[in-house]
Amino acid sequence: MVKHNFKVSTHWSGGRESVGELNGDILTEQISIPAGLGGNGTGTNPDELLVSAASSCYIISLAAVLERSGFESIVIEQTSVGTAIFENAKFKMDTITHYPIIEVKSNQKELLSKKLEKLLNLADNNCMISNSIRGNVNVKIQPKIK
Repeated sequence: MVKHNFKVSTHWSGGRESVGELNGDILTEQISIPAGLGGNGTGTNPDELLVSAASSCYIISLAAVLERSGFESIVIEQTSVGTAIFENAKFKMDTITHYPIIEVKSNQKELLSKKLEKLLNLADNNCMISNSIRGNVNVKIQPKIK
């Protein structure tokens, strides 16, 4: 078993309207409750960070799967949307949908179309964040080939 630690530090002073700080090895950001949920909306928030983690993990996994499958000149533009719901008196992330737009060499587009569903699933299964949230958050992938 391989084990790796990811360390972040957080600091918060005050109540709901306050702004905290998040520091990782590279990431430094202000954090707060989103304005849409009654906070002041300064910096990022845990919900956006969860969707960001899922999106960045998936796009990296997809690029690696495409490369290992022999595709060249890979370009992926992706938007990801997290949908939170209020259920049983609790907020939770219900669904994260990734919308990758995939570009490969023009002579490989037909092959990509044929293998796309299998490659998308393989990327999802290789993504640590998808594996960590599976069973709690529904992850959907809605791709396009450019």
